[in-house]
Formats: sequence, structure tokens, C-alpha cells
Amino acid sequence: MLQFEIQFKNTPALLCQLHDTELATRYYHLLKQQYQDDSRPIFRDPQRYDLTYFKELCVKGQQILGWDWARDVYDLATTVQLHKDIEAYLAHGYENIPKEHDEVLHELHFALHAIESGSQRSTWLQIEWHNDLGFPISADEYPGKTTLNFGDIRLQNPYVGHHPQFIYQQRDSANISQTCRFHDFCKPGINLVIEDGGEDVPINWEHYLAFFRRHASEFLAQHSEEKLCKFTGHPTVGSIVNLEDFRTVLDNSYLEFDSIVF
Repeated sequence: MLQFEIQFKNTPALLCQLHDTELATRYYHLLKQQYQDDSRPIFRDPQRYDLTYFKELCVKGQQILGWDWARDVYDLATTVQLHKDIEAYLAHGYENIPKEHDEVLHELHFALHAIESGSQRSTWLQIEWHNDLGFPISADEYPGKTTLNFGDIRLQNPYVGHHPQFIYQQRDSANISQTCRFHDFCKPGINLVIEDGGEDVPINWEHYLAFFRRHASEFLAQHSEEKLCKFTGHPTVGSIVNLEDFRTVLDNSYLEFDSIVF
């Protein structure tokens, strides 16, 4: 199995081991090549993205994009609704928007999800690059895992939208055709899961499909229920071996990326 190490500053190195699959192998080589080309990826720690900073970003969003995101309360229902602005603007991908909008969009998107978790690390940490490099993932090779566990290594979401299980869990029934995006592309980013979902709980497929039939019949007609089911779950490709060291890393109030060693 293929392995690599992630090093944050002043913390133990994290040993990452990938699954023994063709997809994980291709991901490894994509990640290695990307790091060789650019050893300074983007890493954002949610604990730096508090409500004060988010409000500053909302002002920039108003100035640059014309979005009025000023609210008295930012509960989940509000942040889900604000997310629709990003989804609609990026419906055709980052490559089709002005380059000068890239940074504020990435910052707003990340900060929005940070606010949902109270600006605390809740689900994942991500190391990424701003590019569209990668390769397609077929429905048959999609590595869906219905329950995430602490230390899982998940593929970076290539889209602003969400995979179907996420939408089902949030009961986000508004404009599913826009929001739901199958994770059919592998990017070189690293997504580290920091929340343990416990024992795997099988999906109740009857309830699951009923939700999409009720709220997204046109979407199902376009893509099929079979495709929806095959792209269900979280795209995991490996896990961190030294989990106790990972817990030590997360004890730090703020993390700074240092390096990846292959």
C-alpha cells in the first residue's frame, strides 16, 4: 500500500496509508506530481475563521460580488440558503469566472462552513491547490463510505455542491438539481476527517430514494436512481495510521502547514 507523511509545524508527522485500489494509486501519483510542481498548497484552519472575520468577508462579498450576506443570526438554515449564491455563481465551474474573484469566493465558501461549526474544527481539515487538475471517477469505482471515522482520508470535493448523502442528511430539499453534484472527479487535495461517526450504519434505501423522488424527480430522471446510489457515501481513499499523534496535532489552537513527504 502507498504511504506519505503530512507535517504541520511543531507537531508530530502524520503517516497516511492509502487503500489498495487503482483509484487510490492514481490519486497518490496525482498528489505527488502536484506537490512536486507546487510545494505551497493552501491550508485553512477553521479556528481562524470566526464570526468577526466572516463579517469582514461579507463586506468584501458585497463590494465584489454584490451579495448581501449581512444577517443578525447565522444558523444552519441561513448558511444553507447563503450557500445557494455560491452554487449558482459557480454552476459552470471556477474556470468560467473572473480570476480576481477566486480568492474571495474560496474564503467565503470556507468561512461559511466554518461558521456552521462554530469556527471549530468539526468534521475535516483540508490541504488543497487552486487548480482544476485531476481525473474522472466512474460510478463503478466510486469509493463511497456511508460512515466517516476519525483519521479517514477523503478526496477533496471538486465542486461547490454536495454529494447526495450529504444533501439527504441535511434534508436540503431546495433546488437539488443545482446543489447535488456527484463526486465524479479526483483532485489532488487531501481531506482529513477529524470527527468519528462511530459504527457504520446502513442506509435505509427506501427512505433515501423516497426523499429524492419527492424533492428531485427531474434530477433522478436525468441521472437515474442507480447512479444516485452508486455515488452515495463519502469518497474515502485511505486513513491515518498514527491516530494518537493525530489527536496530539489537533490539541494545537492553530495549525500551520509545513510539508508532505512521499
